[in-house]
Amino acid sequence: MAALPEYVWLVVVGTFVSFGFGWGTGANDVANAFGTSVGSRTLTLRQAVIIASVFEFAGALLLGRVSTNTIASGIADITAFQRDPEVYAYGMVCALTVGTVWLIFTSYMGLNVSSTHSIIGGIIGFALVWDGANAVTWAKKDGSSFPPYKGVIAIVLSWFIAPVLTGLTAATIFFMVRTLVLRRKNSYALSFWTLPPFVLITTWINIYFVFTKGAKKALSNNDSWTDAKAAWVSAVIAVGATILCIFVVLPVLRRRAGRRFDQNGRPIPQSVAPVAVELQPATPAADVELARSPSEPTQLTAWQWFSKAANHGLDVDIHQVVKTNEKLAEIHESAEEFEPRVEFAFTYLQVFSAICVIFAHGAGEVGYMAGPLATIWNVYLKGELFKSVKPPVWVVLIGAMGLVIGLATYGYNVTRAMGVKLAKLTPTRGFAAELATAFVIMIASQYGLPTSSSQCITGAIIGVGLLEGSKGVNWTQFLKQFLSWVSTLFVIGLFVAALFAQGVYSPSKISGKQVSRYEDRVTDLSIAMYSEFNTTLQSYQSASQQGLLVNLPATTWSELNNTVATRAQPADTSINPKETQTVDVDQILDTLYHSLSLFQNFTVFTLGQSTVYPGANVCIDPAVGNSTAACRSPVLLPANLVQ
Repeated sequence: MAALPEYVWLVVVGTFVSFGFGWGTGANDVANAFGTSVGSRTLTLRQAVIIASVFEFAGALLLGRVSTNTIASGIADITAFQRDPEVYAYGMVCALTVGTVWLIFTSYMGLNVSSTHSIIGGIIGFALVWDGANAVTWAKKDGSSFPPYKGVIAIVLSWFIAPVLTGLTAATIFFMVRTLVLRRKNSYALSFWTLPPFVLITTWINIYFVFTKGAKKALSNNDSWTDAKAAWVSAVIAVGATILCIFVVLPVLRRRAGRRFDQNGRPIPQSVAPVAVELQPATPAADVELARSPSEPTQLTAWQWFSKAANHGLDVDIHQVVKTNEKLAEIHESAEEFEPRVEFAFTYLQVFSAICVIFAHGAGEVGYMAGPLATIWNVYLKGELFKSVKPPVWVVLIGAMGLVIGLATYGYNVTRAMGVKLAKLTPTRGFAAELATAFVIMIASQYGLPTSSSQCITGAIIGVGLLEGSKGVNWTQFLKQFLSWVSTLFVIGLFVAALFAQGVYSPSKISGKQVSRYEDRVTDLSIAMYSEFNTTLQSYQSASQQGLLVNLPATTWSELNNTVATRAQPADTSINPKETQTVDVDQILDTLYHSLSLFQNFTVFTLGQSTVYPGANVCIDPAVGNSTAACRSPVLLPANLVQ
């Protein structure tokens, strides 16, 4: 049975907005991973979706169900929510909701943002509302990373560090390929000599990237799967792939290139085989109308509309914008062109690199995406908040399904922005950008450098474009891109804070019932203690008036009697809604503290009968027998609460 069944609505709403967030991530974050491959015409959008469907799910299900942190650790002080885990779960629902809207908006605008940073911005927003600035880790020293800080400052630094590093790396890789191969007269022959080394390097970097990005925790529950082990295993796989490339791939590639291109490297027009059509006797139109059901035209039209809508995202020509935008046309036309056969050879490397990137995305990013919904589910089931959770299969599936559907239905906008609008991409340029992205993220993960795949791939494309000169980059598009990174934290944080504040500071039926139960139980206890004290006090009235009680003279007895009458009445009326509708918590607690004070200071239960009735043989010392010494008074309340 769930520990907090009253919050099942958080699970229901959280599931829907989690799918929506996955859809937005697919349309935005996953689209940027395929932007280079589709932009270089290595893959079509339809092929990219098929690859994503297979390898995103494979990475998520095989390696994505490891224990992932709740994302808040390192950004917000999670201990501030441990007494109220349902509040944290509600905050995550707010973050997913606003994050979904933001991802849809930025996808519509053709701007690539980080889905992880979107969630982090939401966490910052509701943490500030809940516990103030101290609830957010702005800049905390961490000697294991560089720069030696973690928290929000690391995200800000990633806006600059990630694109600069990948830009330099991508420019270096493409410069080497261009110098050593592409600009040579015998570039086609050289490509077959350079492909095996590139396969070795690409395979090692990408496999190591997969192992360290998402597979490390799945392969070992302890520290037995080290980075060194991942390195040599990746090296063995890379050597095997290189041998396969030399003896299998290169001969096949040479034959296919021979069929596609002539000896001068010009594409050979593909002949279209004639289609034999068997003509059928014409059917009279009247017969067709009679044979057709009256409802069939409507059903056919509806199905055609649905099919067209579902496949719209797969059929968009993202390169059409080059023909309609003069600035983009100038960038693409001025870019240096190389031997088509060499570009064709590099498509295989780029497809392999794209597969590794999307598999690692499923293994790593889906786990982080599943974190918010897994946390909500865990709070509902156990009523507790943990720093790490293991997402159930259904949670991972929801995230992965959202990713694939988002890419298929609306990924073309960001794919066009990343693959076409920033700079001209070809298979060799796209290969350099993808390899640089995987390499920088791999190195950054080892040294704790703040990076984001969104910023890395953007920097890589800019780096490749800069080799054509400053005119090889669409700086207007890059400026929009950079501003979208910066605004993600602020915009999402602001709107999540507003939505969260509206919820936590609004009247609540659930918490109202809980508070009423506390008020009623505490007040009932106070009234019972007043009643018990009053009963005891009345039994002392005669002895007090006769002067027999040292600690309870007649004047003190009268004062206590008046006090009980005065304080007990408000306690009784505080839980009567007809007389008092709103009660301050301090009033309830003051009543309890006062009743405890009376017991502590004036009753036989706490002072001992020998003190109330001097000479009574009640407190017995085993060593000397009966004693008239006062019994020790136990302390029920701290001194600052005694009234």
